[in-house]
Amino acid sequence: MAESQMDASRGRMIVRCLSPGCVHVALLDARTLFGSTRDWPAAGTSQRFRCVCGGRESKVSYAAGGTPVEAEPTPDAIHLWA
Repeated sequence: MAESQMDASRGRMIVRCLSPGCVHVALLDARTLFGSTRDWPAAGTSQRFRCVCGGRESKVSYAAGGTPVEAEPTPDAIHLWA
């Protein structure tokens, strides 16, 4: 599958904080942040992001098309962890 087709099929990247009691979610454009799909974070548990609550454990997933209704994402709720 061509890289452009993979980008379209994976859609947007959703990063959800896994800290107890935290409900922060960020909806991000992985292509803008990471470029080529080979540089995108794998779906699943990650410590690559840091939430505004201080949590460093997050769940990365991808959604094609629309946003899941589970939680309303805040654009800057989670920032890249340096």
